[in-house]
Amino acid sequence: MSSGNLTADRRFDYARSLAAAGDHHAAADVMAQALELAPEWAEARFAYAEELAAAGARDDAKRAYQAYLARDPVDSMGAGVRLALLDAATPDALPEAYMRRLFDEYAPRFDTALVERLRYQAPEKLAAAIAAVAPQRHFAHALDLGCGTGLAGAALRDRVERLEGVDLSPAMVAAAQRKAIYDHLAVSEMVTFVGTAAQPFDLVIAADVLVYVGDLAPLFAAVARKITAGGLFAFTAQRHDDAGFVLGEEHRYRHSADYLRAIAAPFEIVTLTPDVFRQEKGIDVPGLLAILKR
Repeated sequence: MSSGNLTADRRFDYARSLAAAGDHHAAADVMAQALELAPEWAEARFAYAEELAAAGARDDAKRAYQAYLARDPVDSMGAGVRLALLDAATPDALPEAYMRRLFDEYAPRFDTALVERLRYQAPEKLAAAIAAVAPQRHFAHALDLGCGTGLAGAALRDRVERLEGVDLSPAMVAAAQRKAIYDHLAVSEMVTFVGTAAQPFDLVIAADVLVYVGDLAPLFAAVARKITAGGLFAFTAQRHDDAGFVLGEEHRYRHSADYLRAIAAPFEIVTLTPDVFRQEKGIDVPGLLAILKR
C-alpha cells in the first residue's frame, strides 16, 4: 500500500508499528496525520477505521469506514462487514470484491494454512459421506462450488467423469488449474455460474464455502434447477445453535440446522449431522455436514 506521498507513507508505517505494539489510540492519531497528506488514500482510510475500532471509538470508526466506502464503493477491504458487526447486524452476504481480494491474497499459502494450521478436513469428510450414501455410484458431471485451489476436487476426482469448478478468486482458480484436477474452471459468482450452466449436474459440492454467504436460499434454488433427478448436493456449514444465520467476528457465517432444513424444500435431506471440519486457535469449530437429494 502506498499513497504516492513519501511522508504520508512513513507516517502510515509508523502508525502500523504503534498498532503492532498495541497502542491503537496513538496509531489512529498518526494515521489521521497521514490522511491529512493523502486524503484519498482508501487503504489508509480503512486502516484508520480499524484502529479507531480497536481503540473503542465506535462512532468515529463508523464514520471512518463510511469515508473509506466513499473512496472504494465496491468495498474490496470489507468495510461493510465491519460496519454490520459494529451495529450487531447480519448482512445477507459478504461483498464480492472483498472476497475476491481476500482469497487472491490468501491463495499462495492457502493449502498449507488450511491443512497444517487449521486442521482442515472438509473435503475428506464430504467424500466419505458421499461414499456412504452412494457407495457404488460414479457421477457423470460434478460441480465444485467455491473450488479454491482444488482440495475438494482432488478428494472426489476418482468418482467423477467430468468435474467443473468455480470460484470468485482468479488466483485460487489459477492454483487449481496448475493441479490439473478439473475439466473446466471458471472465475464467477456461484449463483450466476449455476444459473447459466449449459448442462445439468448430478453432483454439486460446497466444502467450507457456504460460510461466506448468509442467505443461502438463492443458491439452493439455483442448484435445485440445475441438478438432475436423483442428483446430490453435498456441503459443509458452520453450526449456529439459534435460529437462522449469523455473521461471526471472524467474518464467517454460521447457519442453524433448522434454517438449512427450511430452505432445502426442493430436496430430500439424506443426512444433516454435526461434525468438525477445522479449528480456530487450536479449538474445534462446530459444523454441519449435509447431503441433499433432488
